[in-house]
Amino acid sequence: MDQFIEQLNQWGKDSILQYGLIDTIVIIVLILLTAVIISKLLTRLMKRQNFRNLPIWLKLKKYVMIIITIYSILTLFIPAKTILSPLLASGGIVAVVIGLAAQETVGNLISGFMIITFRPFHIGDLIRVNNGEYVGTVVEITVRHTIIETFENTRVIVPNSQMNTSVLENISDISTAKADFLYVSVAYDTDLEKAIRVLQDVIAAHPDYVDPRSEEEKQQNKEKVIVRVTDFKDSGIALRATIYSNDNSTCFTMLSDLRIAVKKRFDQEGIEMPYPKQDIYIKESIKKEDQQ
Repeated sequence: MDQFIEQLNQWGKDSILQYGLIDTIVIIVLILLTAVIISKLLTRLMKRQNFRNLPIWLKLKKYVMIIITIYSILTLFIPAKTILSPLLASGGIVAVVIGLAAQETVGNLISGFMIITFRPFHIGDLIRVNNGEYVGTVVEITVRHTIIETFENTRVIVPNSQMNTSVLENISDISTAKADFLYVSVAYDTDLEKAIRVLQDVIAAHPDYVDPRSEEEKQQNKEKVIVRVTDFKDSGIALRATIYSNDNSTCFTMLSDLRIAVKKRFDQEGIEMPYPKQDIYIKESIKKEDQQ
């Protein structure tokens, strides 16, 4: 019996199979089992990490595993290995040529996978790229590019290679209230305490204003709206009020509302908002003529 198994195992060895028939069958079974286990582990890991575009990743994983499995099995057969070796060598040269020709495209694809994996921003996020070069809402993310809808209602298609190397600010990714500043100037003869109090009242009355104080600060009666004197300008005294909102778009709208409301309230209270003025004096030179 042992001799029969040995003879069966030697069938095809060194002519068709690199190993014996039985050894080859065992190796194929082990390759298939290993591929199934690795595939399941990768699927579980992807789902646990909550990958965006999960179906794309799962499909890519499936194709990669199939290619690796088929290649591993074919290398057990001597004719297949003889054919595959020169193909892989020539394929490497072709891959280098294609890689050089499609360097930018490949870079965009790799950057796209990086963005999808690490998720520095999501669809619907308001982002600022390169200190304001592009500002808008992310409406689409692909493996090649990201589409941003600007405030002007235009769509900008940015290559992912640029997105991956740019200075990126995710304005929507905030865990606390969004802070911004409202700048106002008043005349030098203005009662500053009154102007600050009026400014605080107007801001605190806005329905979208978020009170940034903690419960302890509220008990200590700390200011709900912080207003500070920031500078003495040529035409007036500069005030800066810190305003808080839930998100950047709300803050943008609130700033517009507050500028209108502050102007109306200042007019009612007789508080002057100065503007640059220039007095021009014309000096007439009277030429006295000698009278004869």
